[in-house]
Amino acid sequence: MSRVPSTSTRHRPEKRAALMSSLVAIVMALAIGVAVADDYPTHPMRLVVPFPAGGTSDIIGRVMAEYSSRLLKQQMIVENRAGAGGNIGTEAVAHAAPDGYTLSLCTIGTCAINASMYATTGYDIARDFAPVILVGQVVNILAVNPALKAASMKELVALAKSKPGVLTYGSSGYGSSPERCGELLKSIAGIDVVHVPYKGSAPAIIDLRAGQIQMFFDNAPSILPHVKAGAVRALATTGAQRAKVLPDIPTMEESGFPGFVITPWWGVLVPARTPAPIVARLNQVMNAVLKDPIVMKRFDELGVDIVGGSAEHLGTYMQSESARWGKLVRSRNIRAE
Repeated sequence: MSRVPSTSTRHRPEKRAALMSSLVAIVMALAIGVAVADDYPTHPMRLVVPFPAGGTSDIIGRVMAEYSSRLLKQQMIVENRAGAGGNIGTEAVAHAAPDGYTLSLCTIGTCAINASMYATTGYDIARDFAPVILVGQVVNILAVNPALKAASMKELVALAKSKPGVLTYGSSGYGSSPERCGELLKSIAGIDVVHVPYKGSAPAIIDLRAGQIQMFFDNAPSILPHVKAGAVRALATTGAQRAKVLPDIPTMEESGFPGFVITPWWGVLVPARTPAPIVARLNQVMNAVLKDPIVMKRFDELGVDIVGGSAEHLGTYMQSESARWGKLVRSRNIRAE
C-alpha cells in the first residue's frame, strides 16, 4: 500500500518557498532603505510648524531647520500651517509621503493634549507618525499687564475673586499649554476669569501689552523678551524649580499651588512608514544640532532645556504625556469649542 504524504509534508516545500520569499523581501527592503539613507536628502525638505510665526514653536522650529540644513547640505524650509490648535498642520504631515522630506514639529498640544480635547484631530499620533527626536522643554511664565494691581499670585487671586468674570486671560489656542495653565489656575484657585483664545502667542502678547487682556501664561521663549523689556510683568513660572532665565520669579508651587508643574515640550516627527535608516539619519543630525555650541547658547538664552536622545525616547515620552493629559482633560470634562 502506497503511503499518502501528510498534509504538513505536502506543504513543506511551499512553506519553505514562502519563508524564503519573505526573507528576500526583508533583505531587499533593508538594502533599499540603506541606499535611500546614503543618498538622502537630494532636494529641499519641509518642516511644518503647525502654529503661526512669532511663537515659541516657530522659534524652535527655525533654529532646528537652519542648523539641520547645514549638516544635511540641503535646505529645510519652515512652513507655518496654523489652525485648530495645531491639528491642521499636523494632519497635513500625517498624510504626506513617507520619504523623509516632510517633517512636523511636535508640541505638547498636538502630540499629547489635542487627542483628548478635540472630537477629531484628523490624525492619530501613534498610528500616523514615526518619532525622530525630543528637542527640549520650557516653562510657562504667567505674565500680567503692568497696570494690573497685582504684584504676586496672592494679590492676583484676591483681585480676581473681588471681580468675578471681569479679568481676562489669553491663550495661544484651545489645547495649548497656556490654555491648560489658565484652566488649571481657575480650578485650583476657585476664580472666575474669562478665557480669550488667540491664533498663536504673538497676537496674545500684543493685546497683553496693550491691556486688552490682563494675564497670559506663555512659553518662556516668546514672552521672555517682553518681560525683560518691562512691557509685561512676570508673577510666576510653571517649572518644578525656578527658571534659570528668571531666577527671582517664584514657581507656581512656591506661590501656593502644589502640583502646578507644567513643562511644554517640542519634538520632531515624520510620517509613519518613513524608512528606518532615514529616521536614524535625521535623529543623528538633530542630536548633533542640539550639541552645537551656538544652538546650545541660543536655547539657553531662550529658556529652552535641551533633551535630545533616541527616537524611541520621544515615542515613549509621547505615550506617557498623552496618558497624563488625557486623564486630566477627562477628569475636568474639558473640550475644545
